[in-house]
Amino acid sequence: MTEKEPEESIYEHSNTSYTVPQLNEGVPPDPRFMRVLSAVEVAIGVVLFALLFLGVMYQVLGRYFPAIGWVGAGELALLSMVAMTFITTGYLVGRNGHIVLEVFDQVLAGKKLFIALRVVSAIIMVATSLALAYEAFVKIEIEWARASAAMHIPLGTLYVFALLGFLSAAVHSAVKIPYANRPERKLDISEMEG
Repeated sequence: MTEKEPEESIYEHSNTSYTVPQLNEGVPPDPRFMRVLSAVEVAIGVVLFALLFLGVMYQVLGRYFPAIGWVGAGELALLSMVAMTFITTGYLVGRNGHIVLEVFDQVLAGKKLFIALRVVSAIIMVATSLALAYEAFVKIEIEWARASAAMHIPLGTLYVFALLGFLSAAVHSAVKIPYANRPERKLDISEMEG
């Protein structure tokens, strides 16, 4: 008795950094400043993720052992999650880990128009990131007077993370412009492992 072969999928195979880990082979290394900036962003992101995890776990323990319950645990987890989202923005932009519409990439691959497309998209990302950084800067002063309910942390602190994250995203995008003719680095989840 022979097993029936699985049918071919109607969708063609697509290589991503998740399906083909070697996707970034042959991509020139980023400039030293960008590697250091990325390492700092990931390190801060890991610390914030640890605080998020500890806050959630402390909340869970507080449900089973009400005597040790602390309302600040939920607030710590929430604020850490928001800060982590903002601080890793630049890293994700630098690794194409953000939402990207790659409608014309396959059509224009290998052509000079492809380089122009990458330059224009990087310029748009720089402008967007700088606009968001400006808004975060404005919100720092406005929100600094307000404090969180349990831990009494100024809410402007979150906008400091937003400002740093969006400035980093602008830098990551600006660095892509002179290197538009070389292969781009893709987000590789193994970079985030210990």
